[in-house]
Amino acid sequence: MRRLLSLAVLVLTVGIWGSAAEQEVETPSILFDSDRTGDYEIYCMDADGANPTRFTWHAADDFAGWPSPDGDHIVFASRRTGSGRLYIMDADGLNAAPIPGAHATGGQPVWSPDGSFIAFVSHVDDNAEICVINVDGTGHRRLTNNTHGDFEPTWLPDGEHIGWSADPDGNADIYVMRADGTDVVRLTSWPSIEAYPNWSPDGTKVVFCSDHSGAWEIYVMDADGGSITQLSETGEFNGTPRWSPDGAMIVFQSDRDGDSEIFLMNADGSDVQQLTDNDAVDAHPCWFPPSSGAP
Repeated sequence: MRRLLSLAVLVLTVGIWGSAAEQEVETPSILFDSDRTGDYEIYCMDADGANPTRFTWHAADDFAGWPSPDGDHIVFASRRTGSGRLYIMDADGLNAAPIPGAHATGGQPVWSPDGSFIAFVSHVDDNAEICVINVDGTGHRRLTNNTHGDFEPTWLPDGEHIGWSADPDGNADIYVMRADGTDVVRLTSWPSIEAYPNWSPDGTKVVFCSDHSGAWEIYVMDADGGSITQLSETGEFNGTPRWSPDGAMIVFQSDRDGDSEIFLMNADGSDVQQLTDNDAVDAHPCWFPPSSGAP
C-alpha cells in the first residue's frame, strides 16, 4: 500500500511539473521593432505587452526580426554596413552575425516552416524581387523577375508555397506561388493596395491590410481569395497583421492613438487590446515561439 501511495505521489508530482513546463513552452511572445531609442532596434515582449526586452544595441537600424520555427534564432535586417543586409542572432539577442554570401542583402526576411530557408526582398537590377537562400547563405534563388516591385514574402504553412504582394498594375495585389517561383496565382484584384499577407496556421485564411476603404484597414479572406471580410475600421493606418500560432488572435500595428503602436485582437476582429503605449514608432510585430532549449 505504501509503495502504491508513493507511486501515486510521484505520478502526480511529474504531472504537475509536466503541465507547468508544457504551459511555459506553449506560451509565445511577440517580436517587434521600435525607434524608442532614436534608431530602430528589435524588442520582444510578452503576448500581453508586459516585460519588453531590447534585443539589439547597434547604432544602425535593426528591424524586421523573424524567429526560426524552433525559437532558437532570429533573422533580421540591418543597415550596419550602410545598406540592408540580413543577420542572424540567438534567441536572446546575442551573437548577431551577418548571413555569409554576397546575396544575403535586402530586407523583410521570413524563415521557412522547416527552418531550412529564408525568403526575403532583394534589390536586383534596381528592382525589388523575392529571393530565397539557405540559412547558411548558400543556394541563392531569385523567385520573381519583374519590372514592378515584389514585396513582403511570407511562407504558407505547408512550406511549399510563398505568398507576397506585387504591383504590376500600379496597385499592389496579393499573390501566391510555389517555393521555386512557379505556378503564380493572383488572389486579389481590387483597384487599391493589398499588402502584408499572412496565412493562418491551418492554411485556410489570409489576413492582410488594404487601403480599399480609403484608409489602411485589416481584412481576412479565404485562401483562394474569396469571402473578404473587413476586421478593423478606425480610419487610421492598420497594418502588418500576423496570426498567432494557434490561429485565435492577430497581432498588428496601428496609428489609431496618434502614433504607431502594437495591438492584438481576436481572429474575428473583436476584443482589441493595445500592447504598447509610447511616443515612438512600434512596428512589424510577429509571434516568437519559445526556444526549443527552454527548460
